[in-house]
Order: sequence, then structure tokens, then C-alpha cells
Amino acid sequence: MRDYIYSRDLATCQVCGNTVADRKIVDHIHPLKVAPDEKLDTDNLWTICYRCHNYKTSLEESIKATPNGDNKLKHISRDWWAKAIKEKIK
Repeated sequence: MRDYIYSRDLATCQVCGNTVADRKIVDHIHPLKVAPDEKLDTDNLWTICYRCHNYKTSLEESIKATPNGDNKLKHISRDWWAKAIKEKIK
């Protein structure tokens, strides 16, 4: 599945547009801990670079710590993540 998503996304970070050449990071948009049923759902997977992945993980931890955080994480869209991460990396 990782190879399929990496190929589908043309080895490009779906947030910043950089080429992901060193290691394939295929990330779950809705984290596995809150959406285990979406583990292999191609709509829940995207290629993302290390820098963007680190920012996303940090944001996930912040959201998880808020009231009803798990439920929020389960419903955040791909577009919302991309926008939030782009704002952090500016």
C-alpha cells in the first residue's frame, strides 16, 4: 500500500510540494489511534515529507490534548491539515 500511495502522489509531499526521495513517508490523515477502520483507506493516506510530518504530529498532539480531541482528529480533513501545516512552515 505504501508503494501505491507513494506512486499515486508522484513521490511528492502533498503539503509543501517537495520531492520525497530519501524515505517514503505515507501518513494517515486521520491517525490510526482514532480511526483504525481507515488503516488502508487510500483516501486517508498521503505522501508527506519529514518536515511536514513533524509539524503534523505536533499539531495532532496539541489537538489530542484538547477536550474531545480524539473526535476532532477523526474529522479533520486533508485540506485543513495541508493549510495548517503550510501556515506553520512559513
